[in-house]
Amino acid sequence: MKTTLVGLLTLVCAAAFAQNANELNLVGEWRFALDPDNKGESEQWHLRALEDTIPLPGTTDLAGKGYPLRRDTMDYGVPLLESDWPSKPAPARADEAGHLVRDYYYVGKAWYQRTIDVPQEWKGKHIRLFLERVLWRSDVWVDDRLVGNADSLATPHWLELGNLEPGPHRLTVRIDNSLQCNIGIATHAVGPETQSQWNGIVGAIRLTAEEPVFVAQSRVFPGADRRSVRVEANVRNNTGAPWKGTLACRIEEESGDKLRGSQTAEVDCSGDAQIVSVTVPLDEAAKPWDEFSTVRYRAVVAVNDSAPIVSTFGFRQIEREGRHILINGRRAYLRGTLDCAVYPKTGHPPVTVDEWLRVLGTVKDYGFNHVRFHTWCPPEAAFEAADRLGIYLQPETALWVDSWTMNTSTKPQAPGRDPAVSDFIQREIRRISEAYGNHPSFAFFCIGNEFAVAESDWPQINKWIVDAKVHDPRHLFATATARKPGQDDDFSVIHAVENTPARGVLAPHTNWDFAEAAEKCPIPVVAHETGQHPVFPDYDSLLPKFSGPLKPLNYERLHAAFAKSGLSSQSEDFVRASARFQLVQYKAEHEAMLRTADSAGYQLLMLNDFTGQAEALVGVLDPFWESKGVISREEVLSWNSPTVPLARFDKYVWSNSEEFRAVLAIAHYGASDLNPTPPTWRLVAANGTVVAEGALPERRMPTGGVTPLGEIRVPLNGLADSSALSLIVRVGAAENTWNLWSYPQSVVEPPADLLVTRNLEDALAALNTGKPVLLIAHGIKGANATPSTFASVYWSASWWGGPISNLGILCDPAHPALRGFPNTGHSDWQWYELAEGATTFCFTDAPAGFRPIVQLVPDFHFNTLLGQLFEARVGEGRLLVCGYDLETALDTRPAARQFRNSLLEYMQSDAFQPAITFSQEQLHALLK
Repeated sequence: MKTTLVGLLTLVCAAAFAQNANELNLVGEWRFALDPDNKGESEQWHLRALEDTIPLPGTTDLAGKGYPLRRDTMDYGVPLLESDWPSKPAPARADEAGHLVRDYYYVGKAWYQRTIDVPQEWKGKHIRLFLERVLWRSDVWVDDRLVGNADSLATPHWLELGNLEPGPHRLTVRIDNSLQCNIGIATHAVGPETQSQWNGIVGAIRLTAEEPVFVAQSRVFPGADRRSVRVEANVRNNTGAPWKGTLACRIEEESGDKLRGSQTAEVDCSGDAQIVSVTVPLDEAAKPWDEFSTVRYRAVVAVNDSAPIVSTFGFRQIEREGRHILINGRRAYLRGTLDCAVYPKTGHPPVTVDEWLRVLGTVKDYGFNHVRFHTWCPPEAAFEAADRLGIYLQPETALWVDSWTMNTSTKPQAPGRDPAVSDFIQREIRRISEAYGNHPSFAFFCIGNEFAVAESDWPQINKWIVDAKVHDPRHLFATATARKPGQDDDFSVIHAVENTPARGVLAPHTNWDFAEAAEKCPIPVVAHETGQHPVFPDYDSLLPKFSGPLKPLNYERLHAAFAKSGLSSQSEDFVRASARFQLVQYKAEHEAMLRTADSAGYQLLMLNDFTGQAEALVGVLDPFWESKGVISREEVLSWNSPTVPLARFDKYVWSNSEEFRAVLAIAHYGASDLNPTPPTWRLVAANGTVVAEGALPERRMPTGGVTPLGEIRVPLNGLADSSALSLIVRVGAAENTWNLWSYPQSVVEPPADLLVTRNLEDALAALNTGKPVLLIAHGIKGANATPSTFASVYWSASWWGGPISNLGILCDPAHPALRGFPNTGHSDWQWYELAEGATTFCFTDAPAGFRPIVQLVPDFHFNTLLGQLFEARVGEGRLLVCGYDLETALDTRPAARQFRNSLLEYMQSDAFQPAITFSQEQLHALLK
């Protein structure tokens, strides 16, 4: 008898509520055995009961299975794979690895086994095994029968167990976490730098019983007009014979309370599978999904009386229009951060929605609307959380083969050159699309990171993208980040276009942008891995947080070295000053991108710390997505929000004979146009006095770009003294602030009894007579003196720097030498013309208790006592040594002029009484 439409749709609803009866949760204790010698299959371990036990979901690391780390020798007592050390030979000690290390090491095959009891109600049904996340390959036996295998790093492993008789059966799963094809070990999906090469099963583990004919998967394609939905259903036929029936599809509101449309289609499946497409018209236009409105719907699909597939989706249309990205017809701007799979508490990424709501909720709280998953793809829970929060995700496959990674121990071939890798990556692209493509948060897709330009097979790689776009047009696609746009890319995540930078801090003012790079690229440019300036670690608060299977031996080594350095009493100051300077640099870089008319966005590396690759602690937050206690959320939101006031001005440091000028604008990518409101501005002194203020005329401020607001001018001649100022611009609820400085035009001349010189011997001669000396030591180069820059370390000094690597200036703003040079004790833009090209001194043999007046925060890999301004008693005299250029073009360098004035005034005061004595030999060693 033919089933009526109403009857079939009723069955679909009823089956949705009864679905749990068709599932058997396999969470709990499993029998277990390690197989380091790879003999389990030949000895048929699946035919006997394994002797050890392990809880699942979980990993061998979490359960303490494998080779324990021997703390006395810092090794595991077994030879480690070369692939555990991606960029150099294995270190002599595990704490020298440059990344977190596993408390229990194991790479190879491990066996997991339990007895399953098939319910009587499942007789005649098709049974499937679901393993949510496995690294990397799973092979499954039921009793004495091998039923199949799976090898995805990105998506669940579905194993078809078939028709099992009711009663007990032995289920055996073998997991192999070694490299199944040579993708290299730089990738964050499987490499040791972040999540580690764990073995186990995490997330959901269950058996599912299906009717002989059922819908295995559905893909939902919302109509651009939001009035219809096309659903592709993958109908599986396990009857062994041709099958005819009816597929029913309902579109409901997410709550399930209201039906929005329904449709059926006839199914004529002559084989074991068929894709059936059905278009469902809606009763009225649906609401869109985006970062501002997270309305979703459900597609409920079933054949006959089978359990339905319920897919949650949103009406999110994404497209490219020239150099812009449009979401639901409105231009979007990507304020992105990276997720590099840094999850030390578990050693594997989260698999629960609650934890992803915490992580992605933090991302959203700090103003970001986008996350790039660097060479890995998160589990279902991440997409679900992002759907709820309104965050655009960019998953990737596990491919990162650049020229330098080709020279690592595993020696992978360039992308497109290894047939086994090519096959795996193409299957992963398809699997990622099918597993997560219904989520509206899945907006972007990139194959991987930093492909070797000269060596890669770009036509082959481009074919992967073309095929992916045909298979699933719901996303925007790119081949790889950083190196070059692909022929058919929809957007480009890149750091330079034809050698023109698309990222970085390029100038000591705000009248610049990245327009040249954007204009050279015909597709949207998203700046690749911006930021990358470290913060000194707060070991005391950070180390206790590492309670999971990944041990911070590298942090402990760095902490021990810091304790021996004699600098540990300055820990709090180092953390504060380096974090404040990080914010200065991040604000400058990302506001320049917002000022760029055709910029499509940026991807910060990263909001939280990166624990590997020689400890790149570049996050505003620590590795656990928690605050470092220095930078507030509000300070990040001022430049990282849908609406950001902007100001273009030619310099941060002014003379009080000048007129401060700034051109104001508003970058607005909100849900709708801003209500006309007069933009207001204030120029405020450090003591809170309002120097000047005003309002600009109201004007239309549409969403989707940068709107000019007008120019402001303020004569600074009313400021007689050195002044630290703040320019505060407010548009509606959005406010932004810039630090400025105004200095007198006058130049202080030294008195006759004070020597200013660049010559060390002249200085020593004067000091021997008791004369005070200002030694300008700018330009000295030697073992203990070297040129340095304003910017702090990039990424990690262990990779790119050396002993005289620093994280910015540290000083006491109240020191009398700096009385005429107002500052906040850390690097900011008034230091630029002093610090850029300055000479930094390395005090390797300084007297006990000595600290420079202007010290530098040392990079935490070296813990060196560094300075650029210091004082000492030498013989009968008093000496002040400065590594800044205080002589060149002082009429056009107000900061250098005023810094010199401040020093000379200090040296003529009673406060100039150096407490530490240097010998002439020490000065020669430092300054020759």
